[in-house]
Amino acid sequence: MGARLKLGRRARIVVVGLVLAVAVLVTGVVVAFRGGEDLGAAAAPDPPVGSPVLPDLMPKPQNNVLVQKLGKRWRIRFNTIIVNVGKGNFVLRAARDIRGGWKEEQDVQYSEAGARRVPIRGVLVWGGDGHNHWHVNRVAVVTLVPLAKDGRVMAGAKPLVDGKVGFCFYDHTHELSRGPAKPAYSATSCGKQDWKFVGMGLSPGWNDTYAMKLPGQSIDVTAVPKGRYRLFTEIDPEGRFSEVSRRNNRTWIDIELRWTGDGLSALTIATGPTPS
Repeated sequence: MGARLKLGRRARIVVVGLVLAVAVLVTGVVVAFRGGEDLGAAAAPDPPVGSPVLPDLMPKPQNNVLVQKLGKRWRIRFNTIIVNVGKGNFVLRAARDIRGGWKEEQDVQYSEAGARRVPIRGVLVWGGDGHNHWHVNRVAVVTLVPLAKDGRVMAGAKPLVDGKVGFCFYDHTHELSRGPAKPAYSATSCGKQDWKFVGMGLSPGWNDTYAMKLPGQSIDVTAVPKGRYRLFTEIDPEGRFSEVSRRNNRTWIDIELRWTGDGLSALTIATGPTPS
């Protein structure tokens, strides 16, 4: 009995190994398990049933801007807040292929069950600046441009761009009245450096907040003359993600930079659209 049981286990191991090998050859994706852990947003969805329910991403204006001097350089620091104002979850996943690169997809939620897997032109970058998890590059971009005397953006002006590399987004704060009462996604599934699967999610009504103290949440304004400027936040500037609309992907605040004997100050004088 013991010999037959031992042989049965070996046979099952061989069969599982063959199945995994075929899966790798067919899909080009390395299959890996993390000791039975819940993959969270990194888990592949069930097949789609029903009709698509899209997310809708909108940035929140930077309501507070801080001026900071580091050595001889001056920087303005700001929060970046992304809100899902749509009805569907915003989920991005990635799996390593057989060459060690990443294959990225967006899961478009369906009304009855499951989701449609949509390939995206994403690039995963390792956040080795203290975050220590994977990020999707340039989910949002912050730029600073001068305003003309009529209050419009100065024609031909070259924008100054923030230094943020990417985002690991998740349910940070329940911003709007809709959506789940408790967070459905966390930063855990953004993964460690050697993980084979990573995922990120943002539920309807929830925001992802990157505080101004974090790396990349600033723009160098040392050489910027005094005057009025517009600080834009734009989500998905390359148009990679599936969502309800792109018309609400940008917001702004207007600030006045003043140089005094004490240095630089920034005063908010106008605010753009806010999520609702």
